[in-house]
Amino acid sequence: MGSAAKSARKRELRNVGPSVSYKLRDPSGQAREFNNYMLPIELDGQRVYLIGTRDNPNESMRYLRIPADDSDSMDGWMRLRRALLVPELRERAAARYVAFATPADRPEMAAQLKATAMRVLGLFAGTENGVSGVKTGGGLLAISDFMESSVPEADRTRISEVLLRILNGSLFELLNQTREDDGRPALVPNEKTQAFMTQAVLSLSDSFLYPAPLVLQLADFRQVQASVFQVARAPGKTLVYAGAVLLIIGVFAMLYIRERRLWVWIVPCDPATDAIGTNITTAMSTTRRTLDADAEFEHLRRAILKEFP
Repeated sequence: MGSAAKSARKRELRNVGPSVSYKLRDPSGQAREFNNYMLPIELDGQRVYLIGTRDNPNESMRYLRIPADDSDSMDGWMRLRRALLVPELRERAAARYVAFATPADRPEMAAQLKATAMRVLGLFAGTENGVSGVKTGGGLLAISDFMESSVPEADRTRISEVLLRILNGSLFELLNQTREDDGRPALVPNEKTQAFMTQAVLSLSDSFLYPAPLVLQLADFRQVQASVFQVARAPGKTLVYAGAVLLIIGVFAMLYIRERRLWVWIVPCDPATDAIGTNITTAMSTTRRTLDADAEFEHLRRAILKEFP
């Protein structure tokens, strides 16, 4: 017995914490639904915040995965995204990247490397004009469009690897720059930092496709469990309670009090038979026919008729 949808694998349920759901409407009245989790969730070995959205209630939620920083919050990613949109901060990050990426034996590459880093950061931030002179949307898609329109197909693989390496290095310097401005120590390049930066770059790219300029996030949650009682005024409650008491008494009376009926029919004797006296006929009924009822009737019959064995 049980569910017909049983699976051979053991299901492990995890508490992912509270979430907040809300809707935003555009000027035409069209609504988009959002669902944001308060706590980070571990996916593929990394803790990420899930920021969901969908245009139609019949669709599944599409989630933006924002990596949690060393404080287990999304503040680090938010600072990085804000800094990415400021040209002065992008220029400082490009200069920091060039300072350690330029070969010591070729200092003349610094100027070209800085220009490339500034161009890549501008394309990724969506503030740099493309080849056609039109601003791109930002993210990795903007860099991909730039590659397809300005780099020969034979060189795209090699150039894309160089640009991504410059982009990751510049964003890492931009992140450390925001941490230092906030009074935090700079991150040390290691495996954990690399995983954070990889997810940060992907989520920054996806954030340009996010359909809202803001994100609502729960700051605190306190679960309160309580019993709910409803108090109402009932003018006829006295009669209702009295009727309920009488009903309960009646039910117990039906269960434990036996109903018995006794009939006694008395008629004089017929004078034609020269008999003197009266004829007595008795009968008894009960709701439950038991041996006790038969014995009781026999006792009553003997008492009425005064018969002796």
